[in-house]
Amino acid sequence: MLNNQPLSPHFGAELDAGIELLHCSDEAIEALKLLVAKEGVLVARNQSMTPAEQAAFAARLGELFPSPKPSETVPEGLIQIKADERSKGAAGTAWHTDVSSEARPPSISMLRMEVVPPVGGDTLFMDMRQVFSNLSAKMQDLLKQLSARHDPVGHYLYLSGQKALHELPSGHHPIVRQIPETGDVALYVNEGFTRGIDGLAESESKFLLRFLFDTIRASVPAQIRVKWQPDTIVFWDNRLVQHHAVFDYFPHRRLGYRATVRGEAPIAA
Repeated sequence: MLNNQPLSPHFGAELDAGIELLHCSDEAIEALKLLVAKEGVLVARNQSMTPAEQAAFAARLGELFPSPKPSETVPEGLIQIKADERSKGAAGTAWHTDVSSEARPPSISMLRMEVVPPVGGDTLFMDMRQVFSNLSAKMQDLLKQLSARHDPVGHYLYLSGQKALHELPSGHHPIVRQIPETGDVALYVNEGFTRGIDGLAESESKFLLRFLFDTIRASVPAQIRVKWQPDTIVFWDNRLVQHHAVFDYFPHRRLGYRATVRGEAPIAA
């Protein structure tokens, strides 16, 4: 049993000390996947593993997205997350969900930190179920009728360097999606990838998206903040949470590895 403690009254959990993920049975893996789908965010501390072991563990969670750029030093299925004294910024410093432009966008992401700054470098998470539930009933009804266009952006979408961004297709997904494992309903637009609302005039689309993005940023009660330690692993479900990396640790070093599991085509609520 994966005993855990809540990170907030609404979502997020941290596994109890002593649980070693590398030794999880198949039954425990299924329990972990369901726990992430329910909680949105799951933190596991003191999980010592190599990048190769992380890639092998992540593959037990489902089909992994390929590494954007194959490397002899980074195992297939992982992306290296790195910033240091030469970095002018860091990836993910706006509210987003990973790679939502895909036809089958991610479900679980798994990020393990090896090197963390002495202070700072936290990651914020936002529960999009709560954000949606706080909207008026009429706004909820309107959004359930709409779908949005998610465009491929970001350096990690150069799939093995074989395609330019303009050659990668956009994804069209319901603005409100249902999570099949739990039946939960979540808002599914994000400032990182969502560029338009299908069937609306451009001015209408921009107006509604700006309202939604502003609402997301203002939803402080729907947030949690995860502080990293070496060998901390965080799992999150991209279908129901967004995240935001805080780049406040320059010139210190931060190094981690992320694996991302392919999910189902979004289901309209």
